[in-house]
Amino acid sequence: MRSVHRSILDAVLHMDPSPTTLLDVGCGDGWFTLILSSNLPGTQMIAFDRTRHSSLRESVDIRFVAGSVDALPFSDRSFDMVVASLSLHHWEDKESGIAELSRVLQTGGSLILGDPLRQGWLGNRVLGQLAQRIDGGIFSIPDELTASLESNGFESVRISTVPHSFRSLFLITARKRYDTG
Repeated sequence: MRSVHRSILDAVLHMDPSPTTLLDVGCGDGWFTLILSSNLPGTQMIAFDRTRHSSLRESVDIRFVAGSVDALPFSDRSFDMVVASLSLHHWEDKESGIAELSRVLQTGGSLILGDPLRQGWLGNRVLGQLAQRIDGGIFSIPDELTASLESNGFESVRISTVPHSFRSLFLITARKRYDTG
């Protein structure tokens, strides 16, 4: 398991209360959703990605759904936790995606993202652009990401470096404000 996945899993397991409904955005082939499910028995999970991978296996607790993060096909306040591992930088419209995560997250629910950010050595103009070109995504600027989360109803935004990631991956946690609709 990569260090970013370990950090997300640790954050999920330390949430109080534990989630009963979880959305994994950008699940890819679903292997991390399976790890989450094995550590959170009974939690109903949706593994969400742009396309459905043929290797995905549904279970009693996991359902796979394909679509766009900026138009999530779920009702308002459907989940008490949303996670996204290494997918944020691939979203075409990050602002709309964050607004959608806020919409489908219950009031007081938790958001946990693991992603590269334009900070540290990735903030260097040349190195950051090279890394983005190789990866195929656009890394968020920490202050802009925080502002976007807060303007979309999140509070207690925390950004920390993922251990053992060469200071290139970050854990972003937030909680949906209680005063939002």
